[in-house]
Amino acid sequence: MEQLPRVDPLEDPYLALRAALVVVICTVMSEPLGITMVMLPVAIGMSMVSNQRGGLNARVFAGPIILPVVAVVFSWIAAMTVNEPFLFLLVNGLLAVVGLALMLFRGSRGGMLLTVFPAMMSVSAIYSDYALAGIRDAMVMGGILVGVAATIANILFPPTTRRIHVENPTPLDSESPFAELAIRVVVYFSTLVATFAMGDMTLLIVPIMMIFVCGEPDHGGRVEQVFDRGLGTVVGGVVATGGLAIYYLVPQFPVLVLLLAAITYFLIEGMSWGRNRPQFYQYVCSVALVMILSSITGANSAFEVVFQRIVLTMGIMLAGIALLSLLEAIFIAPKPRRSAPLPA
Repeated sequence: MEQLPRVDPLEDPYLALRAALVVVICTVMSEPLGITMVMLPVAIGMSMVSNQRGGLNARVFAGPIILPVVAVVFSWIAAMTVNEPFLFLLVNGLLAVVGLALMLFRGSRGGMLLTVFPAMMSVSAIYSDYALAGIRDAMVMGGILVGVAATIANILFPPTTRRIHVENPTPLDSESPFAELAIRVVVYFSTLVATFAMGDMTLLIVPIMMIFVCGEPDHGGRVEQVFDRGLGTVVGGVVATGGLAIYYLVPQFPVLVLLLAAITYFLIEGMSWGRNRPQFYQYVCSVALVMILSSITGANSAFEVVFQRIVLTMGIMLAGIALLSLLEAIFIAPKPRRSAPLPA
């Protein structure tokens, strides 16, 4: 998939402001709309808006339109197959193959839709019908809310350029593409089945993190994912801890909204000026927002949320990159080195 380019402040000086505004709207409107998992529309909205590059076009608003459809379709599939174990595993396995193939061979973000969202719905369906209905409704209403919020933000603070950004993904370059795909499917699907066996919603992050590792076409991309998401989780945990400390001093809803807006603004601004890759700042922001909202609205303590997220993310990504490297060393023939031309 395409690596997000750095934001050009001359083309889009208001990206951080748009992202912060979307976070504020989603946070404030989630409760009136009956969204129980507030972190979903907040994190998804921030990610979709901060992914914008170039001028406005139809693709900017495609995500919020697709999200409710994807949520309804995959929740229905999960509900219909969860009581038929063989069919349940077969459907998830086929989706994993197609999704990973799209990610590896085409660099398509559509592969994420066929892997991440079915995993979320399937784990929820195993946990309980209530959990499945809750995450489905949160994504349906969240998609509508994100669409409205993104529209308002782009009307008030649009990009200053009319240049349409064209994605330039990097597909897999290998002499054994199907063997590469098979290895990734085995690693990812094994992780997904193990998560099913645990039946614990808190482990939902495990297959999602694994898909980011398996979806990278080369070892260098996997290392970058480990850095961005592994270190980003640690930094996001530190940011979330600081934010929660301030909130618990003044536990008022306006304080929470201002905290989330400030965190979003300064971290997304780093996508323009920061030393690290833009994905790093985006992921730190996502982790911080989710940890803060999960700690405040969930049943788990703040320390448990932060510690568990850091341990699971770092552990699964390091295990994934090590396992993929081992299997590739065993089953994939190394590329022949080009010999240097002999001097005349």
